[in-house]
Amino acid sequence: MRCEIATEGLLWIDKIATGVGIVLFNPQHKTAAGIHVLRGLSQGVVPENPAYYADTAIQHVLAEFRKRGVQGQISVAIAGGAVLLSSGDSDHLGARLVSGIKGFLAEKNLPVKLESVGGSRLRTIILNIDEGKIKIS
Repeated sequence: MRCEIATEGLLWIDKIATGVGIVLFNPQHKTAAGIHVLRGLSQGVVPENPAYYADTAIQHVLAEFRKRGVQGQISVAIAGGAVLLSSGDSDHLGARLVSGIKGFLAEKNLPVKLESVGGSRLRTIILNIDEGKIKIS
C-alpha cells in the first residue's frame, strides 16, 4: 500500500501478487506514479493512507499530478491479481480487485495500455521514465 511519484530514472514495483501494481505515466511531463494496492474501492471510507484503496490512491495521484501542472494523456499499466493459494472464494479476490480497478480507471477516462494480470506468479513493473519504456515481468 504505497504510492511513489517520480520524474526521472526507474520507477519499480516488485513482488506484486494478489494485489495490483498500477503505473500512471505522462510522457510529456515525464512524470510517473507507482501504486501497489491490496484493496479495491473504498466505498466512501476515507483512509489515513490514500494508497490503501485503489480508488483513493488513483485520485491522490491525479491530484498530485494537477498540483505539479501535469496535464494531458496519461498511460496506464497494471499487473497482479494472481492466485497464489487455492482456497475457494479467495481465488477470486485478485480478479475482483483487477476488475474494480479497471472499472474505476475507465470512469476516469484512463484506459489500460499494458497489463499482465491473473495467473499464479509474482510480477514486477519497471518504468524507465527517461526513455518512456515499461516492462512487466
